[in-house]
Amino acid sequence: MQEFIAFGLHAALIRQLAWLPQGYDLVPDGTVMTAGRLRSVLLRLEETAGPYVLVKLGRHLALKEQAPVLTMLRHGGTPTLIADRWRRLEGYSHARGRTEYQVTSRSLTMHRGTVRGQAPARVENLVLLGFVAGLLEATGAEGLTATLLPSHGAPVTMIRNGKLVKVSSVAGRALRWRMRWQSFTPVLSGYPFMANMPATAPGYGAMRPVAKKLCAILEQDIGRGWTIDDVAALMETSARTLQRRLQAANTRFSDLLRLARVREACRLLNGTGLSVGEIGYWCGFTDNAHFSRDFRRLVAMPPSVYREASLGHAGLTHA
Repeated sequence: MQEFIAFGLHAALIRQLAWLPQGYDLVPDGTVMTAGRLRSVLLRLEETAGPYVLVKLGRHLALKEQAPVLTMLRHGGTPTLIADRWRRLEGYSHARGRTEYQVTSRSLTMHRGTVRGQAPARVENLVLLGFVAGLLEATGAEGLTATLLPSHGAPVTMIRNGKLVKVSSVAGRALRWRMRWQSFTPVLSGYPFMANMPATAPGYGAMRPVAKKLCAILEQDIGRGWTIDDVAALMETSARTLQRRLQAANTRFSDLLRLARVREACRLLNGTGLSVGEIGYWCGFTDNAHFSRDFRRLVAMPPSVYREASLGHAGLTHA
């Protein structure tokens, strides 16, 4: 459950418990929520209300809450981007679980594995199933059906054509499931967290037009796992041609991606109340160490010090 703890999603999850029978009573006031305690709450909820309620809880979390990390997961959402961003969140939060996925035009299959310790518990996987279903619905999936694919026995449908199925029991760990939808029309939304760019942010300076155009594309969805092939397609050229043009402009795709991400991080550090961790995740970094390293390289100070300096608390300036 570490991925639900790291960015405050546990607080949103507890808020959603209030809408479930006996749910809110499972979390006494003042409880310090750790990953282990959250897992225990979900186990008691499964015992009292059945496994389908965990799917309902995860779905409500994705559809109803407005936490920054949810905004990132839903922003410009496609099934592939949703699955990719969730996998990056697992790495960023150092969760023990890792989710592999396959996407087709009308389905998303996810398989939960582990990088250390035991595999994720069934309650975690059921909440995540509902959570991903809600993300897909929030970003344009219609007529969604979600089915557990156990290693032994028949598949178990948890959501059918957008409606929860009141399944009374589920065997095994629920490590693998498939989601299908009748249609997917992406929900378009404006870029969130608008703020003024501070003067100390690294500038684009006298960049060649090709580099500026590339950066403008990156800035439309800075947290995406961009590749040069993705950008080349949007610029209606080949990756090899784009590489040659960037080389002629004395730059590289990786350098421009780093610069765009650090510029966005500066903007958010200066103009929002998001935590440093949330900003690092939002801007596409794989973890806090990666964020701090790239930020220091371009700004010559850690993100936290930059925030203090931009607010005038540290008395620092950057040439």
